[in-house]
Amino acid sequence: NVFGAMTMTTGISAVESEAAGADGLDDKQGCDAVEGHTTEAFRRVEFAKFQNSYLAAFFLGASADWLKGPYIYRLYEARGFAKSEITLLFTAGYMSSAFFGLLAGMLSDALGRRRMCLLFCALYAVHGLLHVFETFAVLCLARIVSGVATALLFSSFEAWMVAEHHRRFADMDLSETFGMQTQGNALLAMGCGFLAQGSVFIGGYVAPMVVSMPLLASCAYIVKRWPENKGSGRTSVINVLPKALAGMNLVVARIGAMQCLFEGAMHIFVFLWTPCLQRGGTTVPHGFIFAGFMACMMLGGMVYRSASPHRPNLGVVFFIGAVSLLLSCCTESFHVNLAAFCSFEFCVGCYFPQIALLRSAHLQEETRNATITLIRVPLNFIVVGTLYWGRSWAPETTLLAAALALAVGGAIFYSLPKDVTAAALCAKAKKTA
Repeated sequence: NVFGAMTMTTGISAVESEAAGADGLDDKQGCDAVEGHTTEAFRRVEFAKFQNSYLAAFFLGASADWLKGPYIYRLYEARGFAKSEITLLFTAGYMSSAFFGLLAGMLSDALGRRRMCLLFCALYAVHGLLHVFETFAVLCLARIVSGVATALLFSSFEAWMVAEHHRRFADMDLSETFGMQTQGNALLAMGCGFLAQGSVFIGGYVAPMVVSMPLLASCAYIVKRWPENKGSGRTSVINVLPKALAGMNLVVARIGAMQCLFEGAMHIFVFLWTPCLQRGGTTVPHGFIFAGFMACMMLGGMVYRSASPHRPNLGVVFFIGAVSLLLSCCTESFHVNLAAFCSFEFCVGCYFPQIALLRSAHLQEETRNATITLIRVPLNFIVVGTLYWGRSWAPETTLLAAALALAVGGAIFYSLPKDVTAAALCAKAKKTA
């Protein structure tokens, strides 16, 4: 039957054609899947390179600050300055950070964050070189330069990184970078403490400044290879501050208040942990205790980076910190105070990545750097006020004030909208419009 044969042949051809089409579709889907995996792997590699470049530059810059810290007070004492003169030197640095740092933040948004990161390297190198001189006026100038440089270190680097992250890796985990930064900074502090100790043993109290020079040069080398980013190509220096103030809505103001209260308490703790541990006449191994504090801070950063649903949110961190400092007010026991201070340092490790994530989500990109430095202005006044008016207070009274500040900060956190408080523990930060 010719008709039947033709029908059978047509049917077989149709089946073969359908099968071939299905095979072709499967092949196409398979190729798309492979291509998707390849693209994702490539983006992960590029993101890792971006993280490594940022963290390497930040750690090199921060290492110069950590190297100076352990012996700067002792350097001024060795130069023959009285306690009141040393207080003036520290005050000059904080006031410089408040005023000139704000100006530098405005310039950063208008002229470019990368340029200001390079300026940090230059200013911190000048600050180190000025410490070779022994006159009070030159050292005061060094502290002023240091104040500006420190403001740039803790604003321009973060502003550059957040802007680049949103531009190139908006789908990646920003909190991961902040967590790595907190953990690495704690580890860096421990290493710099030992390096500072060795350099002082070999070259005296000014040696850590000299050691920091190649680190700053390496930082500048990395930063120089970064792409530039600004707040907005249309923003002039004059307009940055008004725009930053206009963008200071209620949420941003409360985030800023929380930062001032926590970091103000942290600076008070830095001044007081040594006399508090020595209240019972105990000989304090400062280096080992400082290393222990940094280990606790690193542990806090690790807990924040974990996927555990039991990670403490920022409000809990504030209240645990308040209880820790309050406990120290109630006893002179060395071991109780040490445990309380280790608990506080753990809170510091949990705090930094969460507050940075909140800033990244709610600060306007156009004026991010200026807003960060603007928030630090009242923080510097808190520290200066503690240096002056808190000099006659007992350590317990000052720690009680710090504990109350932390409790207020925790209350402010819980006054924020629920979507904002949840964002502090989110895996990814959303870029605001």
